[in-house]
Amino acid sequence: MCIGEDNSYGSLFKLKIFYLTKSVTMKRILIISLLAYCILFFPTCSEKDQRDNSRYIISKKNGEIILAYQAFIDFLKTDKSWDNYNKLLLKPYPEVQLVHNRQLGWGAIDSINFPNSLKDYKIEDYEHFLTQYDTNTLNYLYDSVILKAHTILPPISNKQVDLCFFLPYGSCFVVPEEEKNTIYISMWINPDDVEKIMAHEYGHILHFDRRPEEPLTLMREVIAEGMAVYLTNLIVDDLEVTNSVPFMPEESFKWCMDNEEMIKDSIYHDLNDTTMQLFTKYISDGSFAKPPEGFVQKTAYFAGYRIIEECIKKGMELEEICKMGSEEIIAKSGYFN
Repeated sequence: MCIGEDNSYGSLFKLKIFYLTKSVTMKRILIISLLAYCILFFPTCSEKDQRDNSRYIISKKNGEIILAYQAFIDFLKTDKSWDNYNKLLLKPYPEVQLVHNRQLGWGAIDSINFPNSLKDYKIEDYEHFLTQYDTNTLNYLYDSVILKAHTILPPISNKQVDLCFFLPYGSCFVVPEEEKNTIYISMWINPDDVEKIMAHEYGHILHFDRRPEEPLTLMREVIAEGMAVYLTNLIVDDLEVTNSVPFMPEESFKWCMDNEEMIKDSIYHDLNDTTMQLFTKYISDGSFAKPPEGFVQKTAYFAGYRIIEECIKKGMELEEICKMGSEEIIAKSGYFN
């Protein structure tokens, strides 16, 4: 609010100025009034500045590397109350709030027990994360993956790209938004896999910016994951395709190669599935995964990669494939024929 926006306030202001010429006392009143006005109407600005300054950030030309895990270490130095968790982590870092909400949605944590479990975290179990990456390593990771990716598929928008490292949760994923994209990577993930994961998630960004909108189906997810795996293999130097899928052991990829026809039959039958079962059967890993009997986890990644590979073998360009709907890509690949 500006003083000139309210006519009644403007009249009062002029009246004070008139009396100011006649009375030192009125001058003091005016000064006090103006100070009170500033305190009343501008506290939120100073609070925002303090919040921004308290965030652990590495600024990039077109984004930020958000070191939210350091705020979790700070939290462990307190009484580890739920109030402090909110104050030091969830409120200053909306990125962590998003991760927290996802963990609740996935059933990895629950809203009743999680606040009470915070007191069980021990700082000695987490301090080593402070030295897991140095600034040079993080800058190189961010810059090298994005620059290499742009030589393969130039970006079609100038959206900000943020990279958030977080604790205490696990997982990694990307969240595309209207004005920015954020890649989330847990500090629990092996540093040897982080470049591959960064490339995979950034591959999603380049694909998502091009593909037509589609409702959730297994078909859509197979193509999305397959494109990310294919791009990862191009972005990361000296990466064998058998090691291109995040959290999929090399022997599992080789199992897929040996049992491809069985995978094809199962996935083809479920291509139009829109339930959460599509994730547990073909996409999830770890305790969330419930693959078909005898299957390894994450077979959608393998099938998707093979579909994209077939399109490339037929002479199609990546740019062309990325702009197609999943059904058209599958048809042109001939993978299930």
